[in-house]
Amino acid sequence: MTNPGTDSPDSRNAPRHKTPLWVKGFLIAAAVLVVAFAVMHLTGGMVMNHTP
Repeated sequence: MTNPGTDSPDSRNAPRHKTPLWVKGFLIAAAVLVVAFAVMHLTGGMVMNHTP
């Protein structure tokens, strides 16, 4: 008897590995922090500005 899961069309199109959920969450959090820093920097809302 052959293995029915090896020749199905779904198994050929499926990715070999999935990115773990914690990696996706870390990347999303990092992107949010970078965007927040850029917005604060461009709007002049930084706490430590260089003007006296």
